[in-house]
Amino acid sequence: MKLTRREFLALSGKATAGAVIFAACGVPESELIVQSPVDLPEDLVRGEDAWYATVNPDGRGGDGLIVRVMQGRAKKVAGNVDHPVNMGKHRVNEDAALQMLYHPDRISAPLFRRTHAGQLTETTWDRAQTLMDNALNTSRLTVVTNPLRGHLGWVAQRFAQDKGGRYLAFDPVEQGVLHGAVKTIFDADVLPDFDIANAHTVLSFGADWLSGWVSPVRYGVQYGKLRSASERGYVIHAESRMSATAASADLWLPTRPGTEGDVALAVAYVLIEEGLASANEINAFTSSLPNGILNAYRPGDVAARSGVPVEMIMKAARRFGSSRPSVAFGGGSAGAHVHGSFALSAIYSLNTLVSGVGNTGGVKLNPDSPVAGLSGSATGASFEQWEEELAQWRAGNVDTVVIRGADLVHGMPDTVAAREALQAVPNVIVFGTVMDDTMAEATLALPEKSYLEDWGTDIPEPAPGYQTVGFQQPVVGPTISADETGLLADARSFGDELLRAAGGELGAVTMRTLVENTASDLFNESRSSGSVTAPNVQLFRSGTLQRGGWWDTQATGPSTSFSFPNFIRGKTEAEFSSTSALGAGIDLTLVPFVSHSLDVGRYAAAPWAQQVPDPMSSATWAVWAELNKDDAKSIEVGEGDIIFIKSVVGEIEAIAYPHPGVPPGTVGVPIGYGKQEGGRWAEGRGENVLSIIADQKDEETGALAWAATGVKVQKTGRRLKLPKFEGTVEAFPIEPGVPVLVVAPGETAHEAEEANHHEYQKLFESDETRAEIGRDSIGDRISGSDGAHE
Repeated sequence: MKLTRREFLALSGKATAGAVIFAACGVPESELIVQSPVDLPEDLVRGEDAWYATVNPDGRGGDGLIVRVMQGRAKKVAGNVDHPVNMGKHRVNEDAALQMLYHPDRISAPLFRRTHAGQLTETTWDRAQTLMDNALNTSRLTVVTNPLRGHLGWVAQRFAQDKGGRYLAFDPVEQGVLHGAVKTIFDADVLPDFDIANAHTVLSFGADWLSGWVSPVRYGVQYGKLRSASERGYVIHAESRMSATAASADLWLPTRPGTEGDVALAVAYVLIEEGLASANEINAFTSSLPNGILNAYRPGDVAARSGVPVEMIMKAARRFGSSRPSVAFGGGSAGAHVHGSFALSAIYSLNTLVSGVGNTGGVKLNPDSPVAGLSGSATGASFEQWEEELAQWRAGNVDTVVIRGADLVHGMPDTVAAREALQAVPNVIVFGTVMDDTMAEATLALPEKSYLEDWGTDIPEPAPGYQTVGFQQPVVGPTISADETGLLADARSFGDELLRAAGGELGAVTMRTLVENTASDLFNESRSSGSVTAPNVQLFRSGTLQRGGWWDTQATGPSTSFSFPNFIRGKTEAEFSSTSALGAGIDLTLVPFVSHSLDVGRYAAAPWAQQVPDPMSSATWAVWAELNKDDAKSIEVGEGDIIFIKSVVGEIEAIAYPHPGVPPGTVGVPIGYGKQEGGRWAEGRGENVLSIIADQKDEETGALAWAATGVKVQKTGRRLKLPKFEGTVEAFPIEPGVPVLVVAPGETAHEAEEANHHEYQKLFESDETRAEIGRDSIGDRISGSDGAHE
């Protein structure tokens, strides 16, 4: 990449002669400015805008971002085209970072109260730091964050350890089942990369990987490549909800909740019985399983349990086994059951039957973190661990709790009474940007810098198959209020505050120092295969900041030979909480799902995130409940009717959204709504589905089985129009004999009409009749060599 004189001088500090080389760069030289604007004045007027590279340590997947800054203010967030994880794309909720940065309800100063019964009042940072230091001077300390990789996670864990306390990460839906299954099958401590782009067949279970699961931007980019390949890839998806991934699949297997593992083993049964796997592949799969165990998973038996027709199971298995390379993976609701670990282990074990590990188009194991001491993996502590920890809080055995990025009160089921547990802790210190349900219980609430104002690193999980580290830098300085009378928020860095309180015991006093030291360590390794090379450490640091990270495509993960243990132990049938004592209503299984824009509620305070339409219902600004048309009809419920959803824990209300694509016997409700605190755009908006989750747990890990709650659904008699983008005209079946106008690619409707390109309903009734038509029909020419979409 050619450097301009201006960039050369900036990179060299206007003093050192040298050259920075960027390997495989995709960013035009005029787009990224290397120097951080953290020290620039707010009113600086530039003749052009500037783009700064950074990462969001709280985002799923570790995406690289660039931020457009004009006159000292951040204006736009976009994907970093040079970053190997997301390749220039970004999630819709990343845009919400701008609104969180300039949020009118952002906490402007530290807030303090002496007791939980008092009112939070503003105080100075000097006093707040004194109060914090006094509270931390105890041996009974717990530090809580969201799952963090990179230096922020390292600081939080080391700080708790240094103080003799305990560290716990909290995530409402990812609590170790996925990581446990990956460890069981692949003996890997970090999540692998799925080479979706080069697969011919993708078989996924439960994980809505095109919307919100693990690394949706990376998976979306690879999905685009899969579909645009010369041999168009085929996607099979098994899930108990019609999600964005299910709707995008060629073949959707609408499983009954909790039967995903059974379907996976039925696929394995077909592969073995029909000789679609080699002798070596079969031996690798069956060597640790009890003899004859797969006989319990014959397709006919599994069809009866799962609700998936046997023909669809057979079709999925034959495609998966014969059209290789193939890759199988799962997560989300598939692992959120009492036997979730079994289900995910069964799903990932399928890769052994198609030689899908370590090969193109399959599962690629990731290497360890490129930075010594930094974890490349993070997940939430199990629900069982949280039950034990909150019991200690309620018993008065913990003096101080420090919380950052984890809304425990909103994200925990009501069975554990998280609010009451916090009220039993004398010192509750919470860092955040906008008040949330957990911060409302703080004795000391501290305004935290957003990731656009702070330093840090992130190890993406999953990595792209080779060592990668993202670098986070401030893209703006202190934010001036709209009326220019002062700072919008006198915020501090969570990492900086812990390092200060540690008194230098962690080897640094600021996050910036840790970031610079990491860049220096990478430079000293002198890797010629790294994405940035430079003649001295100063230029190397500047180069990593400009590109938003560093990666080494030659530092790949290990190869592996399989000898996984027996994962089929005891009962594997789905289990749900009882509904027998819940009174009137129809019995359904509750299927919570992560919101496409709100995530699990992290972005609920941002109006942009609230107004983004759901990919399937197009609903916004409200909590809706997805019901099967027939289930809704049985209780005389139509769209807009408000319904009760009752579990053994409690009940919520939601606006009914009946739809024929919703599997019978289920009710889907988005996660992320129902905050009592959260700023003017989140407070009191809908109800919180997580609050009524039953305390069912995965038998292996103790994780919350959040998809295993039985509920009663009942009509309230009230109505409210569901805010959504789609119309209300219902589709109806085409009657036999009715002509259907079929428009070919590049053809207008008028041209198709003139050419009389009509097909008739009877021609679409079966594969046999389609075969009789021949390959010259308009329908075949449109659908391509694979025929009609399932």
